[in-house]
This record gives sequence, structure tokens and C-alpha cells, in this order.
Amino acid sequence: MVKESSREGSLKKKRKTAAAADSETDVDIYKKSIEFEEKEALARPNDADAQIYFNTCKEIRQLFGEISELKTKNNPDNKMKIMEKTTDVCLLLVLLKKLNRMEKVRLVFPKEQLATEKQKVDSINLQYQNLLYEANHLISEYRKCFQFKSKDEHIELVPVDEFLLEAPENLTKKFFKFDENDEMMKHELRLARLEWELQQRIHLADMCKKLEEEKKKLEADITERKNKLDKLGPLLATVMEATKPVQEHLGLHIDKTLAEHKLASLLPNSLYLFYANIDAYRQVNDKSMNVEIVGDQDEAIQWKEVELNEPVVEEDDLSDAEQEAEAQESEEIVETKKRRHRKSVHVDPLEERKRKLLQVHPLSIEVTVSVKDGPSIKIKFSYYVKLEIVTVSATVDIPSNITGNAAREVLSNENVLIELVEGDFGLESPNPCTSYQLKRVGLGSFQSLVPELGYVYGWAQKVCGIDYLNKQTNKFVTKQTADHMSQTNVELVMKTVKKRLKSRYALAKQLEDLERNVIPTLPATVDLPRTTISSLTKWSSSTYQDFCQAKFTESLLETDLIFPNDIFYLATVTRDSANLQAFVVIKNDYPVAPPIFSLSLNYKGAKNSQNDDNIRDMERAINVDWNHEFSNANWLLSAQITSLCVCLDIYLETDDPSTFQQNTMYIKSSCGRNRRKPFKFRNIGVGVYTQ
Repeated sequence: MVKESSREGSLKKKRKTAAAADSETDVDIYKKSIEFEEKEALARPNDADAQIYFNTCKEIRQLFGEISELKTKNNPDNKMKIMEKTTDVCLLLVLLKKLNRMEKVRLVFPKEQLATEKQKVDSINLQYQNLLYEANHLISEYRKCFQFKSKDEHIELVPVDEFLLEAPENLTKKFFKFDENDEMMKHELRLARLEWELQQRIHLADMCKKLEEEKKKLEADITERKNKLDKLGPLLATVMEATKPVQEHLGLHIDKTLAEHKLASLLPNSLYLFYANIDAYRQVNDKSMNVEIVGDQDEAIQWKEVELNEPVVEEDDLSDAEQEAEAQESEEIVETKKRRHRKSVHVDPLEERKRKLLQVHPLSIEVTVSVKDGPSIKIKFSYYVKLEIVTVSATVDIPSNITGNAAREVLSNENVLIELVEGDFGLESPNPCTSYQLKRVGLGSFQSLVPELGYVYGWAQKVCGIDYLNKQTNKFVTKQTADHMSQTNVELVMKTVKKRLKSRYALAKQLEDLERNVIPTLPATVDLPRTTISSLTKWSSSTYQDFCQAKFTESLLETDLIFPNDIFYLATVTRDSANLQAFVVIKNDYPVAPPIFSLSLNYKGAKNSQNDDNIRDMERAINVDWNHEFSNANWLLSAQITSLCVCLDIYLETDDPSTFQQNTMYIKSSCGRNRRKPFKFRNIGVGVYTQ
């Protein structure tokens, strides 16, 4: 071992330094002395040697002290004593050297024993690893043998009962008395079934050849007929071209109709249903309405082919592994003309999923509704395939006679369609799945996408035959149900749109005059005074924030009658030094819901409905008491403004008759405990105001 060799080397060095002669006798004595000391070192206890070591050191110190004292004294007899004590010290040092050698022997022996044991452990560990490797190898070989499968195991054979009934007797007669415990019988049964399977496949292959021959004959027949039809097409086109003068003379637009029908066949189901019903409604009820299919026809044809040929795979059902594979496949190779370098363009999979989710069908429907000598609105219906919703965007062609900002504002694009049905602002998708789809691709609420996609009005879904409630409960809507729902809603919606457009145009004409501080003239059938001293001095657009910040509008805000989507204006009516400010809130369904007025009078202090009962009575007279049953969009707002001027005259004339001369007819200037003023109009004679 290494330890023994090093030890022998050290012993050789000691031997060279210790002995001058090179005889065999000296070497044997040295070895014997070494062996003796080793045995003595292993036999003697460590504690006894340690005690001897400490005692020896103590004696040496004492002898050195005595020698030092003797040297300090100049006594000739001390030299012998010094020599004796020096000899004792040397002997003690020899003893220390012996103790040191014995201690080193004690340290070397355990190390050598430890190395020997480690070698034994390493040898045993190596044997164990070899055995473990052999065991694993045997296990793997066993598994391979156990898992071996023959090719015949992948063949789907007919069941045993069917084999015994249909197979020939020469294959089945020995298996009627089948013993499940007989392995040889099982093997023979397997071979017989394989033989029967081979015969059946040979028979089927012959049948397949016969059917292939019949198929080729049918294909040749189909090709021949197709060629005849292809030749017939140009002949029919020539005939149609020749009949065009007759069509024009009779007012028939067959070509246009055929083109529209061909384009309509490419529409998605919901838009096709809407197109069929809206076109029928146009032909029967409103010839001035225009219905048109817009979009890229070639792209729609490709879309239709992809839809028919490829199976629909919901993107939400894709696993993470499939999504990663799809992202890898989306890397394209771009080759430049000058340098043929391949450049990998990485497409973000999340952005690709967003793009697919927000894909819109290439075809859409535009419906144009117009008012005679007035504006026209073009409504575009688009269908988003993945979201399964129909969006609406609108553009209004405003007549040239409408120039005021406020008047044009009420006719601006989508404002005309807001709240066509009460509470329907088109900002939230009626499809309950939309929020989950958007969340899955990292998009926010649908409301943030409205400027890009369009408005999702509930009535737009219904005219296209989409009902999400039925979809939730019944999982599908039948074609008959969707058609009936679309027919029912198309007529109602189109009438409502046209009525809304007429109302907005009438409102816009009134706002045009009000912006010039002119109150439009009322029809003779409206029972209101025509002469007022108070006049409109300012009319301007306002906002919901301004309405909320005004102090005199708190009572209306508390009643939840005002909403941010309403239309707000600020009017100023004056008479001499009196100044009346009025917030006018016009609802989207004007004139079904009349405009709401909130008043504040600046005359001898600020007065409003919260600190003055008469101002509150004025608001009641304009907003509530006045009969709106026979209201008309052409004059309703003008009548309320006129009534407001009359009420201001009555208030000032009854409150300060010395300053304001009476102009209106009333019986009593005040009445009752509350000293109410005569704000209620009675059509008696020329008209009288009472309490």
C-alpha cells in the first residue's frame, strides 16, 4: 500500500543516517528495535505516556533551573554537578524523543487501518454496482420480451361469435368445443381467424376494384355533362345580352338582381336572414329605402370555401402545446430579390389570437333610410364570426340648411341610434361569451373596442335572428324561429329608425333657430300666447359635467331622471335686468319623453327651486303640468321655450308690478297659503293664466 511504501521509505532514510556500516546484522537490529517500539507503542496506554511526558518536562525545567543557579555561583565543585545534571537532561530528552516516536506510530497505524477498510468498502461498493447493473439489464430485457407485440395484434379481427357463424366449416368445426384454458387451442383459433380475415380482405379488394371502375365511368359521364353545361353558359349569356333592351323597356333589372342574389349567397347566415327580410320590407313598405351588400366578393368566396372545407376548431379549446406549435408555424421565410437571405419573422401568438378573434366577415349590409327633403342615415351591419355578434356603425348625411353646431350635433352619426330601444346604448355585448373571449386574449371590456368594431345594439342582433337567451337555454335557435324573430323585428326597427330620424331633423331645425336666439313660430293649433316681453338671449351646448356642477340642478340629479347620454343645453332668457338661466335636458327618444328644464333666476338674488317655491312651480308648469299628450317633434321644444318666457313675465309682473308692466292675462297675482302665482294656462277667450 501507499502508506506502507512511504513508511518503508522513511525507515530507509533513518537507517542510512543511523548506521554507518552496511552489514546485515545492523539492519536486523534496527528493524527489531523498530518493531519493538511499535509493539510497545500499541501496548502502552496514551494517558500513561502523557503523564510521563508532563513529568519529564517538569524535571527538565527543574534541572535547567539548578544548572542556571550553579553557573551563577563561582564554585569549582559545581562543574561536576553541572555535568551530571546536563547528562540527566540529555537522558530526559532522549526519553522525550522516544515518546514522540511512539506517538507518531500511534497516529500512523489508525490511518493505515482506515485506508485498508476504505479499500474494502470501495471493493464491496463496486461489486454491488456491478450486480445492480446486471439486475437492471435483466429487468429491461424482461420488459422488452414481455411488451413484445406481433403485427397481427394490430389487426382488428371480427369477434369470435361472428367468426364461428360466418366462416367456412373447415375453419370453425374444431372450435365449437373451445377450452379457454388450452393455450394451444387459443393459438390455433387466432390463426384460423387471421386466415378468415385474409380471405375477407381479398374479397373486399376485388369489390373495391369493381367500384373503382364504376367510379371512373361515372366521372367520365359527369365530365361529359359538365362540358355540355360549360358550352351552354356562353349561349345563355348571349341570349341575356340580346334581351337587355327588352328588360330596360319593361323596367326589369335582372342582371342587377342576379348579381345581388349571388353576393347574398356569400353572406353569413345572420346577415343573409336580415338581408332577405329587409329587402322584402323595402319592396312592400318603403321604396325610398336603399339596401346594398358591400365588401370584397373574392375574399368572401375564399372565406366560404375555407368555411366549407376546413373543420371548425374553437380557439379556446386549443391546448398550450397546440398554441406553441401554431406560433412556431407562423414564422415565415422572407426572401429578398437582391440578396437571398432567409429571415425569420416571429409573430406574437397572443397578437395572432387577438386578430383572429376580431376577424370581421368581408361582406356587410348597408341600409340607407332617408327623410323627404331632409337628412338620410346609412346604417352598416357587420358580422364578427368568432364573437358571434352583429355590430352597427352609422353615418348621417346632414342637409345643407342645417348649419348650427347644436343642430348638427343631434344629427351626428351614431347619436341618432342611441337608445332606439330604452336602455340600449350598444356599448356592452349581449353575448355572454364575449367577456370571457376578450379576457382570454388579454383585451379589456368590449366598451373600449366600440370605436373600432362598432356598436352592438340589442335590436341589431334581433333583426339578424340572433337571440342569446335562447342560445343559452336551448343551445341552438331553429331556422324557423330565427326567421320569424327577424321578420317581426325588421319592420318595427325600420319604422322606429325612420321616426327617430324625422324627430331629430325636426329638433335640429328648432335648434338652428334657437342658436340664432330666435324662438320658432308655433302652429296655430298650440294653445299658448304669441306675445311675450321676455326673450331668448343665448342658447349654447352644454355637458353632463356642467349640469352636475350647477348648484340648482341637485334636485333633478337626486331623482335619477338625468343620465350622461342625454343631450344638454344651456338657455338664457332675459327681461330688463332679470336674467333666467335654464338647463335643458333633451332625451334620446324625443319627443316621447319631453325635454326637462331646471331653472335659476338672477333678480334680487339667486333664486331656484330649492329656495323659491315660485321657481319650483315654474318648473312644474313646464315639465309636468303642460299637456304633452299631443306633442309633436316639430314644435315641442319651441312651445316649452315660449312657455318659459311667459312664466318669467308672470313671475316678474306679479312679484314687482311697479317695475314690470303687466303683459299677460291673469285673474289673481297670487293665491292660497303659499301665495302661488298663476303659471297654469287656460284657453278661455284670448287665454288666461290661473293658479
